[in-house]
Amino acid sequence: MPYVPHSSADIQYMLQVMGQQSIADLFAHLPENIRLQRPLDLPDGLTEEEVRRYFGKIARRNHGMGELVSFLGAGVYDAIIPAACDAIVSRSEFLTAYTPYQPEVSQGTLQAIYEWQSFICRLTGLDVSNASMYDGSTALNEALSMLIAAKRKKVIALPATLNPRWRRVVNTYMQGEGIEVLEVPVGPQGTTDTEALGTILSSEVAAFVIPNPNFLGLIEPVDELTAIADEAGVAIVAAVNPVSLSVLKSPAEYGAAVAVGEAQPFGINPGWGGPLLGFLACSEAHKRRIPGRIVGRTKDNRGNNGYVLTLQTREQHIRREKATSNICSNQGLNALRATVYLSMLGSGGLAELGEANLVRCAALRQRLSQVPGVSLPFDGPVFNEFVVRLNRPAVDFQAFARQNGVLAGLALDGVAGCGVGDLLVAVTEKRTAAEIDSFGDLFAEFLSGEGATS
Repeated sequence: MPYVPHSSADIQYMLQVMGQQSIADLFAHLPENIRLQRPLDLPDGLTEEEVRRYFGKIARRNHGMGELVSFLGAGVYDAIIPAACDAIVSRSEFLTAYTPYQPEVSQGTLQAIYEWQSFICRLTGLDVSNASMYDGSTALNEALSMLIAAKRKKVIALPATLNPRWRRVVNTYMQGEGIEVLEVPVGPQGTTDTEALGTILSSEVAAFVIPNPNFLGLIEPVDELTAIADEAGVAIVAAVNPVSLSVLKSPAEYGAAVAVGEAQPFGINPGWGGPLLGFLACSEAHKRRIPGRIVGRTKDNRGNNGYVLTLQTREQHIRREKATSNICSNQGLNALRATVYLSMLGSGGLAELGEANLVRCAALRQRLSQVPGVSLPFDGPVFNEFVVRLNRPAVDFQAFARQNGVLAGLALDGVAGCGVGDLLVAVTEKRTAAEIDSFGDLFAEFLSGEGATS
């Protein structure tokens, strides 16, 4: 943004145009008791060059992913982003595009959204996808709200293995709606406790969430969990890492009514935790309750393909009492990034991406299992990330690794039954064999006492 200060002459001219004598006149309509009766306590102004220097100094305190080696995951991942993603979304017709209400001038944007929806349907195996959501957590909330409305029940069940940030978002919304939220505990192997689930689910529960892989990186026993839910008449919401769908069963294959997730790994920079890109897909039976918009493809009177907003369930399109939601957005630019990314990979490339994640994750598990003072508390299959147990506090290792230019992962004390020494580490296709080996060396140095921190 350019540095555009207002001179005294500028201010007087603007006041004159508004028919005011002073800035104080602009606020004369406000009661005396709420007006500040003294000048603002602000420092003296700075010149343009001083402002640049100040913010440059502040910015240098930040260290981006390009300067650090990241093993931090927990829902947002450091993945390879092709240069084409930036090049395409930087084009003005995409960068400044608005919501495509007028199809006659929005065919490019509408087609991009249609392709995005098609990718999500292919990945999840479900019939219908909307034009995307803010992020994975709000997508999950919307999915649960859909099923609560469909089944007319006021109880849902969330597993302790669900991302705790997602669980907090859902709890916040459900509390306002008067919905009871049951928690299903974690079992001894880090996955959902199936015995407990059988006693918790009943005909009063509208929906149960299966996170696969779960927050600890473990693959849940989806068929067993679905069978328990089916017996109780409870609908399934699959909360998935979309990269994993290249190597794991799709949500449709294990009977999910709705699938949601976070598409940030598809060409979207982690930033400082956002912006993100949620997705939501559902079976044909629930399409009328899906929030947001659905882009459809048709033919015009000349036989050419045309794209339109086929289903619009937001409150500005239909009567408010029939609206499904007002929090969703088409997140157009990030959806376009993800669409470009997936188009470049193709189905074969996506499968290779999933395999690359599996291979690197296995390599890191093997490397860390050889370090004295490190154990792996869960031996089940994992994707992208897994739990490491140290014989010292995980937060101390985080600090030590950060001093060495490494984001070590997320300390898990108090999460899904984990303790003070538990650390969630993630490894994507971006991590090299040398970085994985060096990360193991950091663990060894720290746990040997050589990397002691104050």
